[in-house]
Amino acid sequence: MKYTPKTVNNDSEKKGRTTSAKAKVKSFPFIRVALQTADFGTIFTTPQSDDIYVITHGSWGDKSANKVVKSFKPDTSYAEIKGFAQRTRVKHGGKAEKHKGKKSGGYSENDLKHGNDK
Repeated sequence: MKYTPKTVNNDSEKKGRTTSAKAKVKSFPFIRVALQTADFGTIFTTPQSDDIYVITHGSWGDKSANKVVKSFKPDTSYAEIKGFAQRTRVKHGGKAEKHKGKKSGGYSENDLKHGNDK
């Protein structure tokens, strides 16, 4: 009798497969490891999941922990995930990135640079 392997047509083979968006982010072995070691606004994934996660602040009162994760499905655009992460970093005190192209000085510094003393 000839052996023929069974073919399985379900999504279990695709689980944890690397996508282009998933390749851009850091991978932690488990969500709890990410919550213990990473800051607010960190984008990460796990090998067991197709989802991409962002660490945010728990907002359900006493029943939620300080750090929780928001999950994004694989078809979510990376720009949307990155925008959420940046807003979270600014709001909850993670390592925020400065806006590119924004001048560091205010009106008084700019006036002094151009010789406009008040």
